Amino acid sequence: MYLLGIDGGGTKTEGVVADAYGNVFVRVVTGPSNPTSMSKEEFERTISELLQQIQSKNPDIFNQIEVCFAGMAGVGEKGSQRYTKELLKKYLPSRTNIFVDNDAVNALYSGTLGEAGIVQIAGTGAITFGINKNKKVSRVGGWGYLFDDEGSGFYLGNEALKAVFKEHDGRGPSTTLKKQILSYFQLESVPEIIEKVYGREHPKSVIAPISRFVVEEAINQDVVALEIIDEACEKMFHSIKTCHQVLFQNEEPTIIVLSGGVFTDSKLFIQRFQKLAMSSTLPNLMFRKNIIPPVGGAIVAGLNNVQMKLGVEFAETFYKQFKEFDIL
Repeated sequence: MYLLGIDGGGTKTEGVVADAYGNVFVRVVTGPSNPTSMSKEEFERTISELLQQIQSKNPDIFNQIEVCFAGMAGVGEKGSQRYTKELLKKYLPSRTNIFVDNDAVNALYSGTLGEAGIVQIAGTGAITFGINKNKKVSRVGGWGYLFDDEGSGFYLGNEALKAVFKEHDGRGPSTTLKKQILSYFQLESVPEIIEKVYGREHPKSVIAPISRFVVEEAINQDVVALEIIDEACEKMFHSIKTCHQVLFQNEEPTIIVLSGGVFTDSKLFIQRFQKLAMSSTLPNLMFRKNIIPPVGGAIVAGLNNVQMKLGVEFAETFYKQFKEFDIL
């Protein structure tokens, strides 16, 4: 049986056709596909391009796709889940069973391989999402970069900029983040940053990439960067704990998947999360990075929705074959 997994977000949309054993037959990447932040015409263009590319790469397999799971950013808001399903139905074979949900499901199952757990996503934005063994769902945070995106790339980048301006004014300690950020923007002085942030691009897209310097300088033991990481971990852990209280018993062993570009050095974050868990009432939290890419989590979700089990070596096979499609 062939399954189509789709992972859609504000940056790119990825589609993979695979089977229950992890064999990958087609992989395609197109543009952004968040239905709440783009017009219906733009959204349909991305989806149609994705599916047409998949079909052109392997028409025979495309016509045999039995299950499609699309995990998309922004679905579930403004009725976009139903609209997305109808759109997919328009382009997929009539026999295809179509399921649409939030892209957080992809991220979760990319680390639990279909088992219950919680995912802490920290990319440009941040959200905490969980599913328990009874399929009850809980979402915490991620309500927008202006007021609730704690732990995200934007959050870390914004905190870094605050620290750099405080150093410049003499209101805060010196930090190696200053040199990194000035070099990144190719500037000579701190005040020049203002023009970069308030320029043509959306501030979110300008500030979020700075987060990588916070991680780098924290690894290099910069005190300010370490404080930013520590505070971000505390805020994210609060969301994880809140989500856990809704879905699981305190002593219940629970997988916590860390997904997103912020967690480039997973050891830096896992150590802090484990320490926070041990000092709270949740000693049985097991923190890990994704085992397979999120689009692979969409394949797992598709299998779950039709009550089919993964092949024994699904993750290993999928990861190896997925990487062979070097299209990015």
